[in-house]
Amino acid sequence: MTRTDHVVRLDHATRKHVGDPAVSEVSGVVLVDNIAHEKQVLIHYRDAEGTWRVAPARYDSAPPWGSPERWVFSGIIYPADYPEPARFAIQVLAAGREYWDNNDRHDYFLDPEGIVFGDAPRFGLDRFRRIVEFVGWRYRMDVMAIEEAMPLPGRGYTARYKVTIGRSLGSGRYAHVRCVALAVRGADVSVLGQTACESLPPLDPVTP
Repeated sequence: MTRTDHVVRLDHATRKHVGDPAVSEVSGVVLVDNIAHEKQVLIHYRDAEGTWRVAPARYDSAPPWGSPERWVFSGIIYPADYPEPARFAIQVLAAGREYWDNNDRHDYFLDPEGIVFGDAPRFGLDRFRRIVEFVGWRYRMDVMAIEEAMPLPGRGYTARYKVTIGRSLGSGRYAHVRCVALAVRGADVSVLGQTACESLPPLDPVTP
């Protein structure tokens, strides 16, 4: 296995309910350095039965200077009520060699209705910016306040947050104000769907 810090890297992946009847689908974007004209980009993932499978990504675009290429993947399907995180890693085959982004050998984990970013080593520094991005992507709203909550036992979460969101009307005014509970595991931000946001005991308020 070749070290892949700069050859292939996850940009982001999401997991959402789609279709009727609904299923839980993982899709995402991978950035690949253009080290060879012919290449394969493969997503290795564990399905709902625990079997490892492979899904191909497809070429999408590249900047005028040629690198990095943007590859996209979708169609990784789980039952709509499957509660466990999706687990996956990315492989590139090019010029007779293989390259991996497996999140520093930990793989990526993606909860239902979650989003995971590929810059896990920087995520701790950018955590609040990532929460703001997540709220914009998931709810199309703005962050009013972030409160760090007590650590969550089990499931590998490293932190959880009580986030007040709303739609900004300008001049510090918001409409449709509500509270959501978010958890962080590595580079993964997820909604704690079974946890009432108001029940989270806060630690320290944080300005987003």
